[in-house]
Amino acid sequence: MKTKNIFLLTLLSITLSLNSFAQFEPYTESAKMLTAGVGFSGWGIPLFVRYEHPVKENITVGGGLSYQSTSETFGTEKWKHSIFGVIARGSYHFNTLLKANDSWDFYAGLGLGYYFWDTSFDGISGLDYSGSGSGGFSLGLHVGGRYFFNDNFSINLELGGGTVQGGGTLGATFML
Repeated sequence: MKTKNIFLLTLLSITLSLNSFAQFEPYTESAKMLTAGVGFSGWGIPLFVRYEHPVKENITVGGGLSYQSTSETFGTEKWKHSIFGVIARGSYHFNTLLKANDSWDFYAGLGLGYYFWDTSFDGISGLDYSGSGSGGFSLGLHVGGRYFFNDNFSINLELGGGTVQGGGTLGATFML
C-alpha cells in the first residue's frame, strides 16, 4: 500500500510540474484514441483496452474489451472466476463548453456492455458450481478526464458504474 501511495504521489508531482505543449483536438480525423489500463472493482482488477474516434463535434464513439479474475475460498473449497467483457460506448467532450486548457480533455458518456464468465471449483465437497456462461447486458455511465503530456500521449482517469469494471479506470491514452 505504501509503494502504491508513493507511486501515485510521484505521478501526480510529475503531472503538475510539467509544462505541456499538447493541443488536444478530439474532433479531427487524426483524433483516434487507444486507451489501456486497469480498473477498480470488487471482482478483481480489470485490465482493459478501449478505442474511440470522433463522429461529430464534441462526440466520440468506440468500444472496449476487459478481462478480470478473482477467487473465493471457503474452508477447503476454492472458486476461481474469470470475466471477459465487450462494451460499446459514446462520450460527450466538454472542452469547448468549459473552455478547458488544450492539455485537458473532460468527458462523460454512456456504455452498453455484455459479459462472459468462467468459474472453476477446487475442493472436496458437493458445492461445485463450475461452469461458463454469459451475463446479459450492462448499462453504465462514465465521467472522466485526460491530461495530455504531448500531442500523442495522455493519462486517463475515469469514474463510472453499471459495468463489471465498477468504480472506474486508470490508464494511458495514445493518439493513433
